[in-house]
Amino acid sequence: MSTQAQISSDLISNLKASFINFWKIGIPFMVIFLLFRIVETKAVFVIHNLPFKKNTILTSGLVSDLLWVFYVLGFLLILHILLGLAFPKFGKILVKSSATLLILFQAGLIFYFTKMLLPLGEDLYAYTPSDVIATVKASGEFNLLNLVAAVLAFGLVYIILSIGKWLPLNFNTAITFTIICYAFIIGLNFLPLDKQQNLGEIERNLTVNKTQYFYNQSYNYFTNRDYLFFDFYLSPPTRANLLVEKEFIEPNYPFLHKNNYPDVLSPYFVEFDTIPDLVFIIVEGLGKAYSGEAAYLGSFTPFLDSLSNHSLYWKNGLSTTGRTFGVLTSIFGSLPFAQKGFMEQAPEFPLHLSLFSLLKQNGYFTNYHIGADRNFDNVGPFLEYQKVDRILDMSSFDADFEETPSKSGFSWGYPDKAMFENGMRKIPREISQPQLSVFQTQTSHDPFLIPDEQKYFDLFETYITKTLRSNPTQITDYRNYKSMYASILYVDEAIREFFEEYKNMPKYENTIFIITGDHRLPEIPLATTMDRFHVPIMIFSEKIQRPKRMHGITTHFEITPTLLAFLKTHYELNLPSLTAWKGYVMDTSAVFQANITNPLMRNKNQLIDYISNDHVLSDNQLYRLYDNMDMEPVTDIRLKEKLAREFESYRNSNRYATENNRIIPDSLRIYLPVR
Repeated sequence: MSTQAQISSDLISNLKASFINFWKIGIPFMVIFLLFRIVETKAVFVIHNLPFKKNTILTSGLVSDLLWVFYVLGFLLILHILLGLAFPKFGKILVKSSATLLILFQAGLIFYFTKMLLPLGEDLYAYTPSDVIATVKASGEFNLLNLVAAVLAFGLVYIILSIGKWLPLNFNTAITFTIICYAFIIGLNFLPLDKQQNLGEIERNLTVNKTQYFYNQSYNYFTNRDYLFFDFYLSPPTRANLLVEKEFIEPNYPFLHKNNYPDVLSPYFVEFDTIPDLVFIIVEGLGKAYSGEAAYLGSFTPFLDSLSNHSLYWKNGLSTTGRTFGVLTSIFGSLPFAQKGFMEQAPEFPLHLSLFSLLKQNGYFTNYHIGADRNFDNVGPFLEYQKVDRILDMSSFDADFEETPSKSGFSWGYPDKAMFENGMRKIPREISQPQLSVFQTQTSHDPFLIPDEQKYFDLFETYITKTLRSNPTQITDYRNYKSMYASILYVDEAIREFFEEYKNMPKYENTIFIITGDHRLPEIPLATTMDRFHVPIMIFSEKIQRPKRMHGITTHFEITPTLLAFLKTHYELNLPSLTAWKGYVMDTSAVFQANITNPLMRNKNQLIDYISNDHVLSDNQLYRLYDNMDMEPVTDIRLKEKLAREFESYRNSNRYATENNRIIPDSLRIYLPVR
C-alpha cells in the first residue's frame, strides 16, 4: 500500500513539476511575442505613412497576439504534460524547440509584412518551389550571411527561453496561468470576440497575428480544396444594365456564348492604311495611385501623362489580379482564373482561344518580349500554347547588355530599357504581315534595383520638390518609398525612349498601342481594397481623331473582345460565332458608370473580390464604388446576398470549366494555330 501511495505521490509531484516547468518556457514565449508586436507596430508606422492611430493598432494587435499565444500554449501544454510523464527531458526539449521555431517564424512573417503590408497566406502554396526561391534570391535576402544568422538566432532564442527556469513560479501560479490560457481559448473559439470583420482590410492586416493568419490560410487551403459542382450553379445568371447582354448557349460550357460584341472604338479613329499592328506595353506595378490624372499620390509618369492627352484613356481601369500571374490570361484571353490562376494549369491547359491565337489565324506575326525568365509563373508554356512566333526573354539578350544590378548575385534578368532595346533590335521591320507585339516590363518590382540608380534618385528628389511641389511632410512620406517611385520614373523614361525608337518603324502610324499596368505596387500602402487593382488603361495611335477620357469602369477582361470587335468591323477577320470571353467591352462613357460583373483575384488562391455594377463584394463586405475607384461600405443585406450568389455561381463555373475542359467545345479547335 505504501508503494502505491509513493507512486501516486510521485505522479502528482511530476504533474506539478510539469506545469511549473512548462510555464517557465511559456511566459518568456508570451513576452517575446508581445515585444514583437511593439517592434512590428513601430516599424510599420516608421516605414509607412498610415492614416491610423498607432496606439489603437498596437492595442488591438496585442490582444490578437495574446489570443494566438494562448492558443499555441494550450496545445503545447497538453503535449508537454503527456510527454513529460514518460519522457520528461525529451518533452521539455521538444516544446522549447517548437516555441523557438514559432518565434523565428513569427519574426520572418513580420519582416515580410513590414515590406509588403500584406501578410503571407495561402498564396504561397500556388507558387512552385523554384518560383519561391527565385523571388527570395532576387530580394537579396537569400544568402549565406542570413542563413548563418538564422542558425544563430535559433540558438539565441532557445537560450532566452531557457532563462525562464529562474522564474520564481509555484504550482498555484502555474495553474492560474493554465486557467487563463484555456479561458482565452474558449473565448476565442466559442464567444463572439472577433470584431475584425468591422475593420477595413489594411486595419485587419495590421492587427492580425501573422502566424495565426498564415495558419488559418493554410488550414483553409488544405481542407477546402475540393467541392462539388451542381447543375444549378452552372446556369449563367441573366442580368440587366450590362455593356453586353451575353446569350449563353450550353450549361455544360458555362462561359460559352454568342460572339455579339459591339464595336465601341471606331468613332475615335480615322481609317487605317491597312489592318493595324498592335503593340502592348504591360508595366510592372503601374498603379493609378501614382500615375495620370487624379493620382492621389501624385503622378510619377510624366511621359505617359503627356501621351494620355492624345489617347483614349480609362481612368477607372482595373487589373483582374493583384499580382502579375493573371495579366496575360486576362488581357489576351479574357479567361477564368481556375483555382490558382489560369497559367498554373500548365502544361495541360483546357482548350481556349486568345487574341494571340485568333490573330495568328488571321495572318498576324506574334512577338513577346520580357527581361525576365519566361518560365516564371508559367508564362512560357502559355505563350507556346498560343504558338507565339517570337518569344524573347532573359536568355535572348546580346552580349553587350548588362543584367539588372543584384544584391545577392541573382537578379530577375535585364532592366526595362535593355528589354525594349533588345526587342527593337530583333523585331521584324520589313515583313508584309501585321504584327501583334507585347513588351512586358519588370524593373519596377521588388527589390527595385535600377541601372544608374543615383541618377534616378536625384531625378526623384527634383521631381517631388519642383514638379509635384510637395510640402515637407509629403517629401518625408515620398522618401519612405524612394526606390519604388524612382523605378516608376525609370520605366516611364524607358517607355518614352521606346516610343522615340518605334517611330522609325515603317508601320508606326498604322499601329495601335495599348498601355496598362499589371497591378498596383503593394509596397506603397493601399488606400482601399480596390486600390490594388486600380491601373490606368490607355490606347494610343496616330490614327486617333478624338482623344477622350473614359470614366466607365473597364477591366483587363474587356480588352480582347473590344479589339476584336473593332478589327472585325473594318477587316475580314475569320472569327468564331461562339466565344467564352469573361469580359464585356471597354466602357467609353464620359461619366462614371459600372456596367460589368467580374471577379477579381487578389493573389493565387485568393478569389474573394467580385464587382457587380457599381458595387463590390470584397472579403464578404459590401462596398459601393465611385469615380476614381473610391469606395465606401454599404449595409444592404439583400444586395449582399444577391452578389454572394452570383459570386458563388462564378466560382463553381470557374472550377468546373477549367478542371473539366469545358471553356470552349472541341468544334472551336479550328480557330487555334496548328499544333
